[in-house]
Amino acid sequence: MVARMVMARPYVFSASIFNRALPSAASALSRDLPSLFAEPRKIGWRFTTRASHVNDAGSIDSPLMQSMENKIKEQLNAESVTVIDANGDGRHVSIDVVSSSFEGKSAVNRQRMVYKAIWEELQNTVHAVDQMTTKTPDEAATQK
Repeated sequence: MVARMVMARPYVFSASIFNRALPSAASALSRDLPSLFAEPRKIGWRFTTRASHVNDAGSIDSPLMQSMENKIKEQLNAESVTVIDANGDGRHVSIDVVSSSFEGKSAVNRQRMVYKAIWEELQNTVHAVDQMTTKTPDEAATQK
């Protein structure tokens, strides 16, 4: 247990304070320290992988993404809305919106309009919007 704490935060304890507070643990740690670094499994490190797919059809978060798309379309009278699960976990999303409601608005105000439409999801389920593009129909046509 002490080895985990020291490995996770090596800068927290200086050697002299650690040796005075826990002399037996310090000597055991100094004896085993090279082997702890050589084999991460001894100190309980866990390795995880993230989902590599993005919003596969039928994924568990599809209803959430669809609900967000519908709310944005309704509130902003949008021509096109795409909400994509960025990490495959339903907590990070990317949003693309094309709406005539954005005419004459700054980029910040456009984003505020989108955030207002999905405020409930941002408070409960979605952790962050990783990317958002907001365009008017004219801007979208010129980029194609």
